[in-house]
Amino acid sequence: MSDNDISTPNIAASIGASTAAVERVDIWTGLTYDVLVRAFERELGHWDPAAGNLLVERQASWSAVERDVERMAGPHGLMIFFRVNQGAVTSLSGKVKRCSLYLVGNPVIANQILSIDLRASFYVPFRVCLYGAGDPGGAVISYDRPSSFLGQLGRPELKEIGALLDQKIDGVVDALRKS
Repeated sequence: MSDNDISTPNIAASIGASTAAVERVDIWTGLTYDVLVRAFERELGHWDPAAGNLLVERQASWSAVERDVERMAGPHGLMIFFRVNQGAVTSLSGKVKRCSLYLVGNPVIANQILSIDLRASFYVPFRVCLYGAGDPGGAVISYDRPSSFLGQLGRPELKEIGALLDQKIDGVVDALRKS
């Protein structure tokens, strides 16, 4: 075999699949979509990519990472890593759609989770969707309950951390309902 030959390993033996129930939460907030977006973004911290890059570049100590994450995390210990305004482009089809998808989490908590099971990197940070369809109940915040998606990994050590993330996102929702 020459250096230019590409060998494809037989990966069929390494493919795994599982089915598990994940609890999705949908909460009608009584707020308009725009008010919900502003309130949600105010309740959460915001990941600063430049600060994160600087931590990596200078090979910061873990305690320095924890301090910076705590500063960014906001009052509920969670932060927005990224927002995709799905409605902006899809509304160009002629029908207005008011929806955004957020990646939400905390790198310090993610480290605890990933130290137990790297498969969880598929789930953290986790997704939160805000949408408004003009329903009388107002715009909706929707998310999969962290304890349920972590629970499907079958690692009892993740149960407590999943419950902690449930409490944090529930705290955000409680604050939004009081807005």
